[in-house]
Amino acid sequence: MKRNQVFFNNVLPKVSDILSVQALPPNVEPLVIRDIHGRIRVALKIMRSLDTHEIIAELDRSLLKLGVYSSGIGKNVLCLDDFFDPDSIFNSPEILRWVDPLTGKTVRLLNRQVTGQDWDSREPYKTKTPRLVFFGIKGGVGRSTALAILAYKLASSGKKVLLIDLDLESPGLSGLLLPQDRLADFGIVDWLIEDALNQGEEVLRRMISVSPLSEYTQGEIRIAAAMGINDANYLDKLSRAYADVAINGIAETFTQRIRRLVEKLEETEQPDVVLIDSRAGLHDLAAVSIVGLATTAFLFATDTEQSWQGYRLLFSHWQSFPEIAASVRGRLAIVQALFPESDQSKRARHFLESSYTLFSETLYDEVPPCPPDQQEDLFNFDLEIENAPHYPLRINWSNRFQEFDPKLLGQGLFSEAEIEAGFGGFLDKAIQLSEITSS
Repeated sequence: MKRNQVFFNNVLPKVSDILSVQALPPNVEPLVIRDIHGRIRVALKIMRSLDTHEIIAELDRSLLKLGVYSSGIGKNVLCLDDFFDPDSIFNSPEILRWVDPLTGKTVRLLNRQVTGQDWDSREPYKTKTPRLVFFGIKGGVGRSTALAILAYKLASSGKKVLLIDLDLESPGLSGLLLPQDRLADFGIVDWLIEDALNQGEEVLRRMISVSPLSEYTQGEIRIAAAMGINDANYLDKLSRAYADVAINGIAETFTQRIRRLVEKLEETEQPDVVLIDSRAGLHDLAAVSIVGLATTAFLFATDTEQSWQGYRLLFSHWQSFPEIAASVRGRLAIVQALFPESDQSKRARHFLESSYTLFSETLYDEVPPCPPDQQEDLFNFDLEIENAPHYPLRINWSNRFQEFDPKLLGQGLFSEAEIEAGFGGFLDKAIQLSEITSS
């Protein structure tokens, strides 16, 4: 390795160190702009002049310490007169305050990314309807099964439930609750394609299916599936679905389009509660679902190093952007999925402690040494607080539910006692959260 070689992980800490000792004009707060390759430029809200020449030159030289992540001598610093529209840069809504978790040093950051911007979204979600999002770092943890059973329980109590399948790469929600011949003409991918060409309203009227489970409930289960009936063109459409488009001459990102679709579905369907099946993993669709849509996001996990490492990657990212962490952390609920039948006391304790460690080291506020009455506004919970985000909602492993068909729920093949034994702890909390609205 070359001496003093810089890698991506070290860039922002080095930038914060450089800026903390740099002599800048009073009231000039630097803006760090990181391009899609990770290279850095620092923008200053000043004009280039004889008075500022030495300050700019010194900062430019200092930023060469970033190695390959420097933009090069004479190119590291941008000023007002370098931009065609400086207001769009210095007042961009995408600017975030990045914090070094180790030192507490901060920089104002404008991040240029190819994907992943939605994990950093600060745009407020708009809804008066509870939206419960089902997410997992990895698949195969019973996420969709839990969603199907919750939908049935809510509909059994008389609620109108809208299910939205945002797992576009692995659509399966419709298969759990709809026979193939009950699929609607169109799905969410169809809407994304046709809406770009101003045909979204026609698709919207023809993309809702009613689950046959509704025949056994007081309420209704209505589904916006990822795909329409007999769709031989799904992959071809999916390859185009994520594009940003211009609607009536106005640029709109994929995130904005998904949010608009969900709002339109809520407007037309008027559900009592919306259940969203998110794509697993650190994908943009998961970001839209958790950050941009959820009133509550259920984070499914098993007590494995794989699960905890995956969630730590996500939580550590939010930790570096406190505004995002503050927006999302109160809407999270960890779910202990596939809880084993043996050695339950020991396993339950280990999961709880692992979950608490994850949250306390990333998303919970540090508790300073001060009187308790001065700590009331801190987002922090003790280990045993049951309504805390880290406290697990439990779904027990059961052989009965490993290969079951949720479409048979209403036919008496699964007793209430069996459902309660497997999902009771989770269902109680989820039903409670389905009553909570947001604005």
